[in-house]
Amino acid sequence: MISKPFGPRIGIVGGGQLGKMLIEAGLPWNVNYNVLDPGVDAPAARYAAEFIHGSLTDREAILKLAEVSDILTYEIEHIDVETLIELEGQGKTVIPGPRILKTIQDKSLQKQFYSQNELSTTPFTLFHTIDEMRGAASDFSDEKIVVKSAKGGYDGKGVWILNRSDVQQGNVPFELNGNTFFLEQFLGHARELSVIVARNTDGDSKTYPSVEMVFDPELNLVDYLFAPANVTDEEETALRTLAHDAIDALEGVGLFAVEMFLTDEGEVFINEIAPRPHNSGHQTIEGNVTSQYEQLNRILLGLPLGETDLYSPVVMINLLGDQGVSGDYGLSGLDQFFAAKDAHLHWYNKSQTRPGRKMGHITVRASSVDEAHTTATHIRSRLKMQQR
Repeated sequence: MISKPFGPRIGIVGGGQLGKMLIEAGLPWNVNYNVLDPGVDAPAARYAAEFIHGSLTDREAILKLAEVSDILTYEIEHIDVETLIELEGQGKTVIPGPRILKTIQDKSLQKQFYSQNELSTTPFTLFHTIDEMRGAASDFSDEKIVVKSAKGGYDGKGVWILNRSDVQQGNVPFELNGNTFFLEQFLGHARELSVIVARNTDGDSKTYPSVEMVFDPELNLVDYLFAPANVTDEEETALRTLAHDAIDALEGVGLFAVEMFLTDEGEVFINEIAPRPHNSGHQTIEGNVTSQYEQLNRILLGLPLGETDLYSPVVMINLLGDQGVSGDYGLSGLDQFFAAKDAHLHWYNKSQTRPGRKMGHITVRASSVDEAHTTATHIRSRLKMQQR
């Protein structure tokens, strides 16, 4: 007889919506979770067996989380990785491994890792000074060029698409301050896709079908995504193979979102890797046999990986904070959502809104991507946030 089939206590560094949905996926199994977050009303806080209020870079707070948890994971990259490395050295299980996170935290190290392991990525040049930046711009011939900060960027921040002539003249909208940046080839007509890879401690792995992402041009955030992606069988194989090879090279254990570019000529390039559940996998909750959140729970608990097949075409639309509304808010238009067929609303339990903040998402399944997208956009057009 097994008295407690899922005994290990899982500690999550970060209590945002990703942590919330990870916990929701484990609640049917009665898994216990502890959460560390600086926000007392963080989305995952109310679900935690023990909630630790503290900074994600606070060594003592992370050590406290480790004391009450058997396994540690994280739902955000901007955390104290050195303490996690120390804990792993003392025998604490941390998934994904913190040394992988240390590489992911620095986008310049990511790019170098791809090159060193012969993983297809766009050409790039590192720089630290204005003179190095001007010289590096000469390595590129296209009119547009991408500039990225090696550290600290997220949700479109720390990324600039600039004219090459401006970069050569030093006319850039940021300060260097001795930090590492890099120039990267701009693929203006490339589509952005993501493949989620799950890999367990035995080295077994599964890839999810690719999803295609469409970005808000002003906020540089995912507006909506759809699966299956509009790709050929050969392109799908190339996307999933490159994603699998990247996580294999990392020897990663956990769940990873591999974001990639696909050109009109069928070339595939890795953009970035997120070592955690990801916005490009929200739709797997209703759209796939095993959601990305259940899959990570399986890995954390040492269970077999779940199947990743799609049930049907699916669209996920992000619900972002409305312009002109900040702080306390109300939400109207829910009648349209509840009247829709096979539509699913996830509200993230954030007590305050601000323009462009991720507040929730809608997933719609249908017989085609076009039908699902039409339904999802209609629902979103009716959902409105009002200042309270």
